Amino acid sequence: MEYKDIVMITAVIAGPILAVQAQKYLESLKENRARKLKIFHTLMSTRATRVAPEHVAALNMIDIEFYGKKRFGKRSQSEGEKKITNAWKVYNDHLNTKKNDEQLDAWIDKGDDLFTALLYAISQHLGYEFDEVQLKRDCYRPRAHGNIENEQHKLREGLVAVLEGRKSIPMAVTYLPPYHPIAPATEETSHNKSIQPTAEAASD
Repeated sequence: MEYKDIVMITAVIAGPILAVQAQKYLESLKENRARKLKIFHTLMSTRATRVAPEHVAALNMIDIEFYGKKRFGKRSQSEGEKKITNAWKVYNDHLNTKKNDEQLDAWIDKGDDLFTALLYAISQHLGYEFDEVQLKRDCYRPRAHGNIENEQHKLREGLVAVLEGRKSIPMAVTYLPPYHPIAPATEETSHNKSIQPTAEAASD
């Protein structure tokens, strides 16, 4: 058998195998992008309600879906994936930072900036042409929603502080009923009551 014949036979056998592998690879890339898009869409649609369960779940999937790939035992990330996971690391650290009531407004403002930076990194990686100002401002967030979130946050922190004994519930007396002292019973009255016959005894 000549060399040309061997090459031709090899090509005939390997062709379908390579085609299948190439198809699987393309499908894998498509599914990977779809999962990333789902995270981005969820974060965008819930960016005005960041305590929503689906918002939190999407944030917690970032480390997995933007992890990159492992090649020869080493992690390999694209530049865009690195920016996303780093932005999420900084934002996550901020979310887990303790703060007091006096610092709450500043903490919220900084969180807005860090979350916007995260959204921007994801949008750039996925090919969207958004700028950070657009991502931060172009969303509908009723003021009542923000007030409710802040109030719920304060209520949770206050309740935990009471349960842990770090705070007490303030109490103030605003009304006392009039005081009517009860005169103590005299010895003679008590003696008369003790010897007073009952109705049954009187009838006998």
